[in-house]
Amino acid sequence: MKTRKPNILIVVSDQQGIDTIAAYKDYFKHEANLCHWLKTPNFDRMVANGYSFLESHSTNPVCCPARSSLFTGRYSTETGVTFNNVGIDKNIPNMGEWFGDKADYNRVYCGKWHAGGQWNYPDIEGERKIPGFETIPVGVSGTGDFNDYQVAGALKGYIMKYNEDKPFLAVAGLMNPHDICYWTPLLHGNRLVPKTDLFNLGNSLPPLPPNFDFQFKDPSPKQQVEFSKSEWQNYLYDYCRMIEKLDADLGRLLDAVDSRTDETLVLFTSDHGEGSARHKRVQKWHPFEQSVKVPLIAYMPGQVKPNVIDQKHIVSGIDLAATVCDYAGIPAPPNCMGRSLKGLIETGETNDKMDVAFAEFQHTGRVVRKGDFKYVKIYEFSGNPDQPFVRIEDDQPEKFQPCAGSSRYKTLSVKLLFNIKIDPWELTDLSPDPAYAGKMAELDHLLAEEWEKKMLPGTHFDRN
Repeated sequence: MKTRKPNILIVVSDQQGIDTIAAYKDYFKHEANLCHWLKTPNFDRMVANGYSFLESHSTNPVCCPARSSLFTGRYSTETGVTFNNVGIDKNIPNMGEWFGDKADYNRVYCGKWHAGGQWNYPDIEGERKIPGFETIPVGVSGTGDFNDYQVAGALKGYIMKYNEDKPFLAVAGLMNPHDICYWTPLLHGNRLVPKTDLFNLGNSLPPLPPNFDFQFKDPSPKQQVEFSKSEWQNYLYDYCRMIEKLDADLGRLLDAVDSRTDETLVLFTSDHGEGSARHKRVQKWHPFEQSVKVPLIAYMPGQVKPNVIDQKHIVSGIDLAATVCDYAGIPAPPNCMGRSLKGLIETGETNDKMDVAFAEFQHTGRVVRKGDFKYVKIYEFSGNPDQPFVRIEDDQPEKFQPCAGSSRYKTLSVKLLFNIKIDPWELTDLSPDPAYAGKMAELDHLLAEEWEKKMLPGTHFDRN
């Protein structure tokens, strides 16, 4: 068994912010961070026995675009999944297809996929089966409260009973804490959040964050609701309980992995974060830390360096595919934009500088994180997601062609610049300060030359 490649289990949650793991209390010290208001023994177990990143970023903080990046190693402009309920460019192989061609692994998927079209959960066969993966079927209620227990239980059984000669690549697509979306009027019009401290929770209710009120001009699309202070606190309390449900389901999967005698790499991450009352936001789709920062933990006792909480290296969901391929001993997919983290998580050292991450949001938004600074730029949106960018010379919309130069397209005049190291709550936009004009020009150049020009926009989409 020692001579073969490790089994690989990828666990993806939905809408989980970076500060939702109790083991991170010493790193997110402010009392408004949610790690102080929940218990996560299974996440803590992963952290204590694994390598986790505190500078981990979503590639696009909304479900389908982020997931398309996780399973291809390409950004959403390239996969064509720049908004929800559309499918990945058929010319870009997903992880299951790539492993089927290059690796000797059995490949199974269980739970939320949401990167194939207007559906969430895959079928066993037919148009709604994920190419390259066999499906372990579960119910399709669309909520974590019902489905996650099924997903964790089904995969637990698969992992514990697996005894084939070749290793497995298994994916658990969990829904929680995405259920918090149904607590606001944005989806269904009926708020489930109590207007008062209905259950007399008192000091058990999390406080409002320090950036609940902010003064800078925000050019990004809003996802705000009019909650009272008590409603906001109840909202945060319920979100924490959903994280704890997620933790219990993660524990079932870890128990299954730990029961085996061979090696299994577990990689945990999330597609995007949650507004959590910060900047008066709910849900996702915005460029702030609460939406862009997500957990990333690698767990394989004896192989992955244990109890490392990495605050230095800036990583992204784009790195997942390259990392998994490296462990399987195969090359990354063609034109993969990510880097393998294998060497780093095994030794704690790397020759790669790893000080920059890129992200997209809301069709035409761009985020660059380099070192201590984060820069946000938004191109004008045409209103058509398939032709989102507006040319300067004739006001005609077209698909984005990075190699043609981003200077061809209209941008919003208001940009954002934050020093995340000294302003982690993003209270002060530095962009109007002339002293930071050079920094903004540097990051704008980096965006154009090191990212936009290297992307290969998708062409063959499934919009059904």
